[in-house]
Amino acid sequence: MSPSHPPRGGDLRGSVGHMVCAATAVMDLDPGIVKAIKTNASVLQVTFPVQIKGKIEIFTGWRAVHSVHRLPSKGGIRFATAVDQQEVEALAALMTYKCAIVDVPFGGSKGGLRIDPRNYDRDEMQLITRRFARELIDKGFLSPATNVPAPDVGTGQREMAWIADTYKNLRPDDVNHIACVTGKPVEHGGIRGRTEATGRGVQFALREFFRHPVEVKRAGLNPNLAGQQVIVQGLGNVGYHAAHFLQEQDDVKIVAVIEHDGAIFDPNGISIEDLYQHKIEHGGVQGYPAGEFIADGDKVLEYPCDILIPAALEGVIH
Repeated sequence: MSPSHPPRGGDLRGSVGHMVCAATAVMDLDPGIVKAIKTNASVLQVTFPVQIKGKIEIFTGWRAVHSVHRLPSKGGIRFATAVDQQEVEALAALMTYKCAIVDVPFGGSKGGLRIDPRNYDRDEMQLITRRFARELIDKGFLSPATNVPAPDVGTGQREMAWIADTYKNLRPDDVNHIACVTGKPVEHGGIRGRTEATGRGVQFALREFFRHPVEVKRAGLNPNLAGQQVIVQGLGNVGYHAAHFLQEQDDVKIVAVIEHDGAIFDPNGISIEDLYQHKIEHGGVQGYPAGEFIADGDKVLEYPCDILIPAALEGVIH
């Protein structure tokens, strides 16, 4: 299956299930407990109409709760065309496992709306986001006490601010309303550093790896992070910040960036700031004046490099 057509959620859910089975096989757990660990507690599907440009459009979204062993259940909401129930269930399970492994006191949850945000302007996205939030709130799948969304693919501070405001209007007596989502703008109760945190985490993980010379040698890499040739797939929130920090602070060479409309390749290195500003202005990387534009960005996943950072949707490595 080509990476330009990511696998549907069934494949992801199967992959997550396989991972859990492999892990629990060495733990001598009761089969019933294993089944409970793999199973989502609840899943909500909503379908709702929104009037866009004078016409009614129907949207479908999901929110899955994998575990309520610790509350609130925590996990992002993504806006993407590939969203389906099985994908959301798999991602909710992963959230539980990630929180449990590092002992963060949350259960796992995940949400998604099947939509391409590029097809709608800001006001239309606000209408759609607020209506989706209302559906989740009315059905008990969004609350600071039990279920807290966060940004994910296709969502960010803006969407979290709309959701928080919708919750406040629907639940004015809840004194904890500001905690109904994370990833809000700082001026609306968010935390400084949260936006770039995941990309910064990629940088920190690579720095830690290069602190272990034996592992670096096993990987066949030069001993220093500086100068490593890096390909980044996805110049969204995670990919941009990871590439920005690695380039500015660790002196790596970004030789290629892959986006939805193609890729830019330059063996001499790409200015991430310049390319990111071009993407904001033009909606993609096509037309960027420096480097070589490659229409089939998937092929660039196989270009020679020292470090490949897949920072878009799951399923591109198969």
